Amino acid sequence: GLNGGASSIWDFVSGSFSPSPSPVFSSLSSAASSGDLSRLLRDLDEAKKKLKQWEETWLQVKQACEACQKDAHEAKEQAKTAEAERQLAEQKWEETERKLKEFQGDFDVLCRSPGTPLLRSYGELDQLPLSKLHSIQSQLRSDLDLIDGVIYQLQSKKCIVCQKHDRCIVLQPCQHYVLCENCAPTKTECPYCRTKILKW
Repeated sequence: GLNGGASSIWDFVSGSFSPSPSPVFSSLSSAASSGDLSRLLRDLDEAKKKLKQWEETWLQVKQACEACQKDAHEAKEQAKTAEAERQLAEQKWEETERKLKEFQGDFDVLCRSPGTPLLRSYGELDQLPLSKLHSIQSQLRSDLDLIDGVIYQLQSKKCIVCQKHDRCIVLQPCQHYVLCENCAPTKTECPYCRTKILKW
């Protein structure tokens, strides 16, 4: 009745009455919460993707930096090696130049020595009298004959094939004494007269 209705209104006003939530309001609240959660999940997923991309970029930059540092270190080591090689080459050049000057000095001394007229320059020889030049020519020919004799004696002892080992084999039937024990087995004819070798 009315009293019951008034009592219900009074209870609502006084706070002793708790109305049930509206089904429409509850649906809207649930939809809003679900939308916020989906948006937060999307934002979180995007943040994860960006973080992963940043990590990959940072890793690439780090690797590039390490590669640059390695290249710089190798270049520095190569520069040190090149500098050491340059200094060594410079030292060798200075040593060679010093020895060349010493040899040049020795050569100049020999050229000025009266006992070694063969080392005179053409300009100095041109200033000598004709009789002196004939004397030098005669001495040269004598020296050359002596050298030829020594060369012949040395060659006559060596195998005519290898020119290294001494002759030690007498070929039959030509009787030529021209081969060493290493070359003789490889020949079927005498290398001097082309006679067929029967034995040795």
